[in-house]
Amino acid sequence: MRKIALVPALVVLLSAQVAFAQPKPGPAKPGGKPGTTAVPAPAPEPPPPPPGPPSLSESLKDTAKADYESGKVLFTDGDYAGSLVKFSSAFDASKDPRLLWNMAACEKNLRHYSKALKLVRQYVTDGDKVLTDQDKQEANELIKVMEPFTAKLKLSVDEPGSEVTIDDEVIGKSPVEPLVVDIGTRKLRVHKEEFEDFNKELPVGGAMEVSVDVKMVKIVHEGRINVKASNDATIAIDDKVVGTGTWSGVLPSGGHTLKVTAPKFRVYQAEVLIQDKQSRDVAVTLEAEPSKGLPAWAWITGGVVVAGGLAVGGYFIFKQDPKYDGPSGNLNPGLVQANAPFRFR
Repeated sequence: MRKIALVPALVVLLSAQVAFAQPKPGPAKPGGKPGTTAVPAPAPEPPPPPPGPPSLSESLKDTAKADYESGKVLFTDGDYAGSLVKFSSAFDASKDPRLLWNMAACEKNLRHYSKALKLVRQYVTDGDKVLTDQDKQEANELIKVMEPFTAKLKLSVDEPGSEVTIDDEVIGKSPVEPLVVDIGTRKLRVHKEEFEDFNKELPVGGAMEVSVDVKMVKIVHEGRINVKASNDATIAIDDKVVGTGTWSGVLPSGGHTLKVTAPKFRVYQAEVLIQDKQSRDVAVTLEAEPSKGLPAWAWITGGVVVAGGLAVGGYFIFKQDPKYDGPSGNLNPGLVQANAPFRFR
């Protein structure tokens, strides 16, 4: 509408210029007709500015264009996270630096100011040849607006190759360059195999610099065991005697053989597992050895065999007398002859 409204005024201006260009009568020359005074011709109009680069809708192709158009719809609907995904996909496919501005707008609306700053700075650097002076000025003004909502974080990690994570996002491996982070409480984690994880919550204020020295602690693979037995018991670990009665000590992590012995008691032996930085208590109760002599199964009710309610000497169970001339005929049914054939029914 604005361009259409300017057309009649332009026509009037050109008509006036044409009118002013007509020659006017001048003073008469001696012996001749009145002279004329010519009006200078108007200065030529400056050439139109060179056409700018085509818009993203015009320059992007195929998948990049489709993602860009979807990103605009999502941004309008307030889905900044989804819009960021689409704009990022379009940038990966086209590498057009102007998409970085759209991505920064999404991060800004998500209140990820440090990420938005990084994208705007990359937008100015990568788009130096395609951005207008006005584009660059707008970018620099936005940088000034968002900088107070961020701070610089300097990390010094004494163990190189440690993985650094800020707010569950992997930043890289140590050593790392100073980071720009959002103000607020940031969650720092530093991890490396065979070392304990370093975890810390960092309160970060605006317009300030935070320095953190990280000391990684190597994991020691050992634990403690506490053994308690009778006072005269001998305690051995992995076939090495370590104490008597009670013993406490540190062992490498893993499996170990515990052996406890004492006179007239059965040997106690077991496998124990030692874990890193853990303490294990083991209480051992030894069992007495059985009495020596007849096997345990031969001693029933005080050392005699009972049959039919009567006691028969155990001697006849183990020793038969072929010369026995006992009474013949029916015997007392309550008496069992030890040397008689024994049949199982």
